[in-house]
Amino acid sequence: MSTNNSSNMRQFYIEGGPSLDRLLDMFKYAYDVTTSIGGSFVVAEGYTAPRGEPGAAYIPLEMKDIILTTIQHESGNDHCFNLSGYCKVALGESKWSTNWDEKEKKTICKSWKELVRASFDAFYDMKTRKGTITYFI
Repeated sequence: MSTNNSSNMRQFYIEGGPSLDRLLDMFKYAYDVTTSIGGSFVVAEGYTAPRGEPGAAYIPLEMKDIILTTIQHESGNDHCFNLSGYCKVALGESKWSTNWDEKEKKTICKSWKELVRASFDAFYDMKTRKGTITYFI
């Protein structure tokens, strides 16, 4: 769930993410034109119940094309990191499309959020694979 609704900054919880080896490879090959190392974070856009309560599920936020530019140890902890980089994230305007489905003989309406380019800063705990991520648009 968003914890800050400023017009150019939005913060969310990370519910899962890559291993340290994957993070280091993502950083190492961030700008390599011949090699692409994919990795993703599971970011919660919202929750079905208050976070931490039994039965609470998260609603995932779409995030892709991650370029990891900084990995820094968080002071005093060997398994926590500060990360930064760039990505595409579904924080844009909601869009609708209406298409005729010939098979079902009805109109299908779909909605999605437009992917926007954003920079991000994140705090990531490697043991729990959880943390927070802040997008700057």
